[in-house]
Amino acid sequence: MHEFITFYQGKWWHFFMKPFYGLCVRKKEGSRFSNFEVLLGEACEDFYAISAGNGIHLVCQNKAGHIVYLFMEQDVWRKTVLLESKEAKAYPKHFRLISVGGFINLFYTILHKDKYLLIHQIITAEDRPPTVVDAVQPSATPFWVQMCNGTDITVLYENAKGVSGSRIYRWSRKAFSRFMPIHPAAKCIVKSFWPEADGRMHYAAFQQVEGFYNLVYFRQEQDGSYTEPVTVYLDCPAEVLPVFSRLENTQYLVWQEQGGIFSVRWQAEEERWSKPVRYMIPAGMETVLYHISNGNDVRYGYGYGTGQEIVIYGAEGLAEPKQEPADSQWKPVGYEVEAFAESMGAGIGAPVASQAPILEQMKEELVRIKEQIFRLRIENKELTERLEAVEEKMRVPLADETVIDEILLLDE
Repeated sequence: MHEFITFYQGKWWHFFMKPFYGLCVRKKEGSRFSNFEVLLGEACEDFYAISAGNGIHLVCQNKAGHIVYLFMEQDVWRKTVLLESKEAKAYPKHFRLISVGGFINLFYTILHKDKYLLIHQIITAEDRPPTVVDAVQPSATPFWVQMCNGTDITVLYENAKGVSGSRIYRWSRKAFSRFMPIHPAAKCIVKSFWPEADGRMHYAAFQQVEGFYNLVYFRQEQDGSYTEPVTVYLDCPAEVLPVFSRLENTQYLVWQEQGGIFSVRWQAEEERWSKPVRYMIPAGMETVLYHISNGNDVRYGYGYGTGQEIVIYGAEGLAEPKQEPADSQWKPVGYEVEAFAESMGAGIGAPVASQAPILEQMKEELVRIKEQIFRLRIENKELTERLEAVEEKMRVPLADETVIDEILLLDE
């Protein structure tokens, strides 16, 4: 089960599905959560929510299978139907939202002519058609997206041929790079990943050995080379979804299995993972994977919720974070929107002003310079690839040769 927690207007907002009620929300007032309110009764168990800019963005599907976008600004919720289903039925679409420069990027899957297609769409006030990224393997988590290199988006998935790899959406060009297979020393099924600002990429994957799935970790270095897969845990159920998280600058891998939550810590001084720690969930509680967002800062953690609080393992708690200045945000002018909810509370906290010492400023500037150098290196590599493509007179496809008109005919 996935639930979403966003920080907005100086408080945490918790979004979840409740049987017989639909999509619900509650706010953390002080140290405890308030009573829930029904946000959209027709919503199905398939949604995603983030806070970005000056509002909350949420995408879901209703019982007819239509993709519905909800946006809250100034205490008013508005609704827009992004895509309608011809067959009028709902099925998992695995929504993901990520914000780049005030623009909301939506990723989801659709079933089209016996193929599962991964779709990318930028939600703007103008009509922008969806784009096919690739055909993917059906699974509980068929793809994973993360911000990388400042404004680019890395999309990781297993393609129709069963190869794990990724494509990068270059925001400056508004186009996807070629599919790049992941090449660890042994064949692995990649489950999740975590990019670093310096260009390194961390992977959590399953390695099949004599019918058993072992959880392994490997890393892609800045020069493109891969480390050897290291076993983290033996004999995991195939449905386990490990996630990376950080707590006090320490990296963790956390997953749920057999009524418990497991966590391992990266021991940097020894270059290895600690022994797994198991947290037992109280009887009657259901384990939840929480997606926690505050602007572009998105983290993950497993835990459970009670009537007035949420307990999360392997991630920071829900203390009030330092608020960042809101980035420029588009306005949904031109859409036929409707206000369908009353005011849900106010109280915007004033940002905390602080001035770093000179040494800290120099450290921050050095980090920015390193990031700029890395981005320039990546751009140089892109130019080289483009020149090679021109010389070979080959066009790099965005996806399978699928016409956008066919994409819009869902469930055909």
